[in-house]
Amino acid sequence: MNPFRDLTYAESISLVAERYGDREAVVFRDERYSFADVKVQVDRASARFASLGLRPDDKVAILLPNRPEFIWYWLGASQMGLVAVMLNTRLRKDELAYQLAQSDSRAVIVPGDGAFRDVLGELSELAPALLTGEPGKLGSEQLPELAYVIAVDPFDERYSGALDWSKPGPADLPMPPMERDGSKPGSIVYSSGTTALPKGAMITHCVWRKAWDIGDRVDLTEDDVLYMAIPLFGSMATLNGVLPYLVRGARQVIGEQFDAGACLRAIEKEKVTGIHLLALSVDQLIRHPDFDKYDRSSLRISYTLSIDPAVLDAVADVIGVPGVMTGYGLTETTTVATRNRWDDPRDIRHTTQGWALPDVEIKIVDSETLDELPPDSPGEIWVRGYCTMAGYYKKPAETAACLRDDGWFRTGDLGQLDATGRVRLFGRLGDGYKSRGFNVFPEEIEQVVNRHPAVAASSVVGVPDPLADMIGAVFVILKDGAGLTADELIAFLKPKLAGFKMPGHVFFVDTFPLTSGTGKVQKFRLREMAAERLGLPAPVGRNKQQTQRAGA
Repeated sequence: MNPFRDLTYAESISLVAERYGDREAVVFRDERYSFADVKVQVDRASARFASLGLRPDDKVAILLPNRPEFIWYWLGASQMGLVAVMLNTRLRKDELAYQLAQSDSRAVIVPGDGAFRDVLGELSELAPALLTGEPGKLGSEQLPELAYVIAVDPFDERYSGALDWSKPGPADLPMPPMERDGSKPGSIVYSSGTTALPKGAMITHCVWRKAWDIGDRVDLTEDDVLYMAIPLFGSMATLNGVLPYLVRGARQVIGEQFDAGACLRAIEKEKVTGIHLLALSVDQLIRHPDFDKYDRSSLRISYTLSIDPAVLDAVADVIGVPGVMTGYGLTETTTVATRNRWDDPRDIRHTTQGWALPDVEIKIVDSETLDELPPDSPGEIWVRGYCTMAGYYKKPAETAACLRDDGWFRTGDLGQLDATGRVRLFGRLGDGYKSRGFNVFPEEIEQVVNRHPAVAASSVVGVPDPLADMIGAVFVILKDGAGLTADELIAFLKPKLAGFKMPGHVFFVDTFPLTSGTGKVQKFRLREMAAERLGLPAPVGRNKQQTQRAGA
């Protein structure tokens, strides 16, 4: 029985502290925190938020690299009814401004001096009172709801409007009431939208129940150790990493960012049993000059963010992980909705994404007729269960388009179920793709490309990439008489797009292949063109289905 069923953030945090107490929970650099320590830190975060006058349903954005404070402030906000807004640290200033404003964030947690970027400097351009005002009064035209910028490190004193939380707060701060309604959102996680504007998925307290179920298929115990250097702002790290290991009393070692040498050292020193790996991480590990000098025999599970058979085989055969795992899910389904067992036969684990977790339903539907399809028929993957999002924040039309009244969530992904109920994922039903583990939607990139004065029109598709899994290829039609090189376009895009959204290939064309009658760009044809130009195998799976639809 799942002991976290129907529990809130506060109840779940209390339960893990009571169960596991002095066992080590979190390791970061030379810092080690027990489960009891975690609760102390989280409760202190809640008390500090309450001291600012923040109240239930207020939004607190977190813009931090991997470090324990991310966990403390996320859990501390969510357990008292605040909503933690997870911000991608790769966002450019304009992208950051949109998400802070759209989420109505009242506060944002940031690093101070010596950070990976000058976050305070960028925020002061969006909220000038950060330089001239005082904490609590930072609202600006671009960020009208913002009241507090809270730095977890010391910073330049010229930022008079920022709060310095680099040291522990007063020990006598009163604790606020805890949120008792587990159906309310505990976090907002953004993904790119098909209308080119990101959507904030509202995720409820059900993540603790889901975390326990996630651990069942890999037999997680108190003896397991996770090495996690994927970004904490992503739901794969928080909902499919931090929480599943907390609820099982297991230890997690947090890496600041992925470094192959640091990873290998941690595996040997901490006896790591589980690890998240991207295709790029796999390549970096294998190519590291000290790869064979470190003992990797403790590794049992790899949560591999790729469906490329060559990547999965490398994790199993070269890195030596017996339980190579993939799964299927989205942020909107609180990550994995399906998963195999870690000890299932290799060919099953490497070719399917598993069957539904407890109390989750999966079906394959014809996206045009909405008829349910039989096994081994490709169609749109639909998910229903307690773990789907509450909706997109302040986006009712987008919510209604994918979250039906009967509870089914339309994922927009193309896949099929086999006779055993296992999902096989082909990719996005539409035009989106994943690069370096992040969702990318072409419309967002196309809008930026089209702002170049030499560009008449553009169209972006995803193509396979050995390191990024998929990467963008942008097809460009220039205005009459205009000149533009691929390097010039990339230079134009670089300051405007997050790194994972940057296209890797630029192709100049005179026309796009269009559908007859409607005049829509045939993106499956562009994928074929890109594959031919790059010397890649012809696309299969989803493109076959789209070709059939076009001819229907």
